Amino acid sequence: MNTRAVRGVRKAGRTRVAAVLAAAALLTVSACGSDDKSDDAKPAAGDGKERVIEATNGKIKVPTKAERIVSISYATGALLDLGVEPVGTTALDGNNPVELLPSQAAQAKKITSIGSGIETNIEKVASLKPDLIIVEGAAAFDWKVERLKGIAPTLYFGIKTPTDLSNAQEKIAQAVGKEDALAKLKATYKEKADRIKTTYANKLKSVKWSLASSYGNGEFLVDTRSSWVGRILADAGATFSKASEDGKEHEVTYSQEKINVLSDADVILVPRTAATGEVTKEVKELQDKPSWKLLKAAKDDHVLPVTYATSDRYGTSIDVLDQIEKILKGL
Repeated sequence: MNTRAVRGVRKAGRTRVAAVLAAAALLTVSACGSDDKSDDAKPAAGDGKERVIEATNGKIKVPTKAERIVSISYATGALLDLGVEPVGTTALDGNNPVELLPSQAAQAKKITSIGSGIETNIEKVASLKPDLIIVEGAAAFDWKVERLKGIAPTLYFGIKTPTDLSNAQEKIAQAVGKEDALAKLKATYKEKADRIKTTYANKLKSVKWSLASSYGNGEFLVDTRSSWVGRILADAGATFSKASEDGKEHEVTYSQEKINVLSDADVILVPRTAATGEVTKEVKELQDKPSWKLLKAAKDDHVLPVTYATSDRYGTSIDVLDQIEKILKGL
């Protein structure tokens, strides 16, 4: 399942979130677990000291040296980026939103599963005796935070926009004392983006980029400069097509009769899932449309797949920069 499905916030029936729900059962939770809803229901673990982290669910006291962390949804990738391996996580597979880097895949196999997708087994979480629980997921869902924080201090980061993802990783780094690791990731990202901007300045100025995807239903989506990959392209100095230039919304939905909004794009990026290495069936069907084949980018064979099209953290963002540089070399 494409990770794009969980990132955007749309009206019911047209959201990327809904695409995930189509493959997942309704959230089910075991009856086990404390009903105590106080953030101080359990004493902080670690060295007895606490720090306060501001999250979607308020200012939460967390142990400064949490050793047993349960991560839910995107929090897992954020932690692995920082060199922290949780003791439990929602399943990491093709049916879930988290797309791990190849270097993290083997490591992830050792992590105990506490559910799949948006399904969380509270009894399983409690059995792992966590001293910290971190939830980073689409704000449109009920993550049962009130139940989880009866087990251990729980940080919840509700995601509505692409910017929320990078902000959440900042907070997660603070929560687990990995500010230095995050600073290194950010420095690597900036150095690479700046180098691309300088090395390929002429191409970046003359080539217009756009990003498109589809979930069927006679519609397609265009990502803008404020989208996940759009923000990365902007950091690298890219020029955008007209449809992607306005970043007031990070994505815009069109009927497939409006494919010509992409007519001025020299390069169109389409999402490729990390699990399969392929674009989705719906995107392939979009590309089979006669009107799509008339696009300049299609005629020039510049409709190109990109992995981590909804890059949720610095680790995947750095990988996207590598992909962009490879594309620039071939133009």
